[in-house]
Amino acid sequence: MKRNPIQPVGASPLLDVDRLTVRFGGLVAVADLDLDVAEGSIVSLIGPNGAGKTTAFNTISGIYQPTTGTVRLRGRRLERSFTAGTFWAAMLVGLFTGLLFAAAAVDIDRLWLAVVKRGMITGEPFTLAGAAERLRGYFRAELALDQMAGKWRVVSADGNEVLAIRRDLGEARALRNSLQAAVTARRTGPGTVPDTTDLTGGAEAHADSLKLPPIKEEVYDRLAAGKRRIRVRGWTGLFAGWLLGTAGTIAVWQRGRRSPHVVAQAGIARTFQNIRLFANMTVLENVLVGLDRTIPGGLPSMLFRTAANRRAEAEARRRARESLDFVGLSGEANRIAGQLPYGDQRRLEIARALATGSSLLLLDEPAAGMNPTETEELARLVERIRDQGVTVLLIEHHMNVVMRISDRVAVLDHGVKIAEGTPAEVKRDERVIAAYLGDEG
Repeated sequence: MKRNPIQPVGASPLLDVDRLTVRFGGLVAVADLDLDVAEGSIVSLIGPNGAGKTTAFNTISGIYQPTTGTVRLRGRRLERSFTAGTFWAAMLVGLFTGLLFAAAAVDIDRLWLAVVKRGMITGEPFTLAGAAERLRGYFRAELALDQMAGKWRVVSADGNEVLAIRRDLGEARALRNSLQAAVTARRTGPGTVPDTTDLTGGAEAHADSLKLPPIKEEVYDRLAAGKRRIRVRGWTGLFAGWLLGTAGTIAVWQRGRRSPHVVAQAGIARTFQNIRLFANMTVLENVLVGLDRTIPGGLPSMLFRTAANRRAEAEARRRARESLDFVGLSGEANRIAGQLPYGDQRRLEIARALATGSSLLLLDEPAAGMNPTETEELARLVERIRDQGVTVLLIEHHMNVVMRISDRVAVLDHGVKIAEGTPAEVKRDERVIAAYLGDEG
């Protein structure tokens, strides 16, 4: 097991990279990388261009998914746990998707007509119980009343069948009940008492005096059969949509299980090889971007400017100014970030990462493009970061910086770690000299 002079014997490392492998098709960018980073140390990852250093950083920070291997921070894997809440959330999304599928399968226009619009036509107040009853009637192909051109029609619930037309609502309702009784008798068998839910009252008073219109036997049979095909399609759509929605939700959750924001929330911040600032925002605003997740309440809190939101924003501004002061940019807080000199832009990126309060800072070639004076200042800044209790994992090509500030150095070549140890040990390693340092070692 690897040991670090700063790390007490038997203590777990802050960052534990175990047999990390990253493949892009047939290309192996990183192969079986083992790396421990002790808390309170500076560890440098060096190697020639194309060695896989940035790929390792991208995988640790959640941008890439490892092909195999694990990354742990304080002994915990950098990914969200699958909890009961996750399961029930996926089931709820699946149910909603299933209902949408079922509604599409049973013809949403006809369903809306039968369940909602039908009650509006007859002047019934909308209630959930009434809507549920009309939904039941739709699937049983029961009869309903409709109005057109001032006349009342006796129709099937979906409006496909028009059985009779009357001017008087009471007569139309009685006729509807009598016809429904005839349909129900065929549904349940001759001589059977009709289902009382098919009758809305008044049938007994008008049945004897009403002359039923001539209706073909196949119409009665079709109505008595109900919407078996529609019911099958509806249930099939419900279950298929439920399964698809649940599976899709879990698949999306799985893809985001180890995303950059999950890694950031765990306590890892990073900078990039190429400067990634918001060039048209101020220096202070750039740092505040890194603190956005520390402001609770979300969009509603921001819209209504709650007291908690105002306090959190004030605290974020205070922390942002502290970070700028730490890197020496407190006097530039209101300056546009894109107007800063190159070296100050690098320090601004570090300030934004530090403001998050992360315990591990990944610096990807922070001295790239700097002159010797700026490089020296950067080295001192990294040491001060370590002195503040923040652990640093560094990629750097300036060997004078690496050898001066690093507690340990790991060397990659073609994705494989070929050496690890103190700076003095790495400088003497023949494989490192051959692969990277050359005559400089």
